[in-house]
Amino acid sequence: MHEVYMGLMIALMIVMALLAIALIVIVMLQSGNQSNLGSITGAAETFFGKNKAKTMESKFKRWTVGIAISMLVCSILFFVFFLLDKSI
Repeated sequence: MHEVYMGLMIALMIVMALLAIALIVIVMLQSGNQSNLGSITGAAETFFGKNKAKTMESKFKRWTVGIAISMLVCSILFFVFFLLDKSI
């Protein structure tokens, strides 16, 4: 049973490393939030402002949240497998 848990832990480590690289790339692709004068006066309201769910920036944010949640789940599973391995 030790080999099974070790195999699962190695697989989770590889998945977490790939997710970390993907998270770095996604965060680097996102643009920063810049406060422009147009946002104060309301002139910044554009077609993309009204359809935020379809912009690339919103897709990047959703991907960032999804990858972060996936990393959290993988790390919890890794910890569970580690504890199960130690209890044997």
